[in-house]
Amino acid sequence: MTLLRPRRLASLAAVTAGALAVALPAAADAHSAAAAKPKTKTTVVKVTAGKPSEYHFTLSKTKVKAGKVEFKITDKGKLPHTFSIAGKTTKAIAPGKSATLTVKLKKGTHTYKCTMPGHAAKGMKGKLKVT
Repeated sequence: MTLLRPRRLASLAAVTAGALAVALPAAADAHSAAAAKPKTKTTVVKVTAGKPSEYHFTLSKTKVKAGKVEFKITDKGKLPHTFSIAGKTTKAIAPGKSATLTVKLKKGTHTYKCTMPGHAAKGMKGKLKVT
């Protein structure tokens, strides 16, 4: 059986303590960095369908930042309407009812419209600028 000499034992203890001193702050820094990461913010746009006229949309914002956008659509008209943007469309929204549509938008100009037959042709469409 081999016994460690006092000098080797002290050296081994110093190496182990040094490794722990390096590893623990690094782990704490990694945890702090993860906690400090900003969460992705969702932009909310309120959409009124059917007002000021039946075949019209009114948006609370016509320019948003790229990323997740939540559209809260309320049908204030007398007919059912939909809201479509970036390849996603709500189900038909009955008069007086609401729906929510969440999409991820890239920079550029995105066209929105009502997909009910003939509604977009009567003016129920527009463009949203994404910066």
